[in-house]
Amino acid sequence: MWDLKCIASALCFTVSNILYVVHGILLMKQTSSSSSMDISASNTTETNHFYHSTSFNYTQWKSLDPTYIESQWIHRQEQRPILMCAALFGSLAWFWMVVPVVQSAWVLSRGGKRMVGTHVLLASLSVCGGIMELLARLLTVGMTNVANWLAKDFNLNNWTSDNDGTGWRVLEMIHMITNGMTLWVDAFETLAFFGITSVFFYSVAKEPKYRVKSSAMLEETIVGIELEGSDNSVSSAKPCSSPQPPAAAFAAVSLKVPCKPSFNKCFIYYGLVIGVFSLLDFIADVLRFVNWKVFGSLSMAMNILVGVFLLPIWLLCLARQLPLVTERFERSQRWAEIRSEGDDGERTSLVIKGGDVELS
Repeated sequence: MWDLKCIASALCFTVSNILYVVHGILLMKQTSSSSSMDISASNTTETNHFYHSTSFNYTQWKSLDPTYIESQWIHRQEQRPILMCAALFGSLAWFWMVVPVVQSAWVLSRGGKRMVGTHVLLASLSVCGGIMELLARLLTVGMTNVANWLAKDFNLNNWTSDNDGTGWRVLEMIHMITNGMTLWVDAFETLAFFGITSVFFYSVAKEPKYRVKSSAMLEETIVGIELEGSDNSVSSAKPCSSPQPPAAAFAAVSLKVPCKPSFNKCFIYYGLVIGVFSLLDFIADVLRFVNWKVFGSLSMAMNILVGVFLLPIWLLCLARQLPLVTERFERSQRWAEIRSEGDDGERTSLVIKGGDVELS
């Protein structure tokens, strides 16, 4: 049994990050093409020919040259479908991931009875990250569509005088502010991944390795096994012919039973590795303002490694284990309810069928 929400999230993360990588490669080609072109032009015709190419020039962009900005918006309109699809798939990826992570937090906390604060933090990181990513991507899609509409159909050349280009300057500054907003949303996304995987590791590592099985639990287990062996039915169950052990035999009996961890060690250690790479990605995002070329390339490499390969595999592993962990948790909850009812003085008959515990 696989969790379909985790599978959908893994697929959406893979598609979204691949599209972002494709967009980044196109930008790198655009930047590299500018180094082979001569930026000095002696007349207006040559200048317009250069500006309407798809090359990127930092000096002209920083000076907010309106003709150059217009050429860049023509190029951005060609890449708009890639960015729109990447943003939408990224929003869907976080949307599908929220529920499995919150479900894992509930199961690891044993229904809110174990390490409540830690698992509330786990659920909060997932919910906050999902909401922020969803809203930011949808807002980005809307603002990008409107910006491209303005660049295509509105008058941005003649505001105060003929061909002053003030509208292009304003549009470019709005575009830069929008990109700055999504930059820090992406940085928080990597930090949220680090927090989620770290809390997963901490929670599973703190689970008890053994549990003590008391004498009452041993006696109830023996009674249940005898009833199962008689007829597998409560209604037709007959007393066992073999003599029952005296109650005194269970008086001081206790057994130390190993506990199976909720998630296996390979999964949580693999998640911790992803968390470390996500933390490095966050640090690279912050340091981009120190050296954009070096740390920007490092951040892109981390995004490719985590977003395209490591994170989807982690989600697929979670999809495989989460249904089994949830089933064990629900079974233990039913067993606890049966024991609590038996402690009230009622004789509880247990029938074990296919691993499920039923109350008759």
